[in-house]
Amino acid sequence: MKTKRKIFILLWVVLVGVPTLSAQSKREQRAEAVSNIIRSKNYKIYVNTYIPPYRDPIQLDYLDLIEIKNDSVFSNLLYLEASDIPYSDRGNQLIFQAPIKKYAVNIDKKGNAHIKFSTRTAVDYFNFKIEVYSNGSANISVTMQHNQSVSFLGELNM
Repeated sequence: MKTKRKIFILLWVVLVGVPTLSAQSKREQRAEAVSNIIRSKNYKIYVNTYIPPYRDPIQLDYLDLIEIKNDSVFSNLLYLEASDIPYSDRGNQLIFQAPIKKYAVNIDKKGNAHIKFSTRTAVDYFNFKIEVYSNGSANISVTMQHNQSVSFLGELNM
C-alpha cells in the first residue's frame, strides 16, 4: 500500500512539474530569441497604441511601425501633436528614414532590452528610448527638439 502511494505521489509530482518546466523553458527561449533579434540590429516593432502627452491612449486600427536596419531607422509612426515650428509638416514629424547616431543596447538579467539612440532629420532632432521586454512587448518613448514628446506601445516582430 505504501509503495502504491509513493508511486502515485511521484507520478503526480512529475505530471505537475513537467508543464511548469516547459513553460519556464518557453519563456527562456523567447527571451533568448528577443535578445538575439535586438543584438542583430535588424528588427521591426509594430505599434498598436499611441500615447499622447496629457491625454488618454489611442488604440490604432492599423499597425504603425519602427524598423531598425543596421545603422538606419525607418519610422512610420503616428503623430498628432502641435509643432513649435510654424507651417511645418504637421503629423509627418515621425514619418522618416534617417541614419542612427549614438546607438546603445543594454540587456538586463531578465532579458529585457533597453535601447537608446538619436537621429536627425530636416524637420527635427529625435531621441528614442525603446524597452523591449522578454515576452516581445515594447514601449517606445520619443523626445523631439521642436515637438512634444510621445510614447507608443507595440510588439517586436518575431
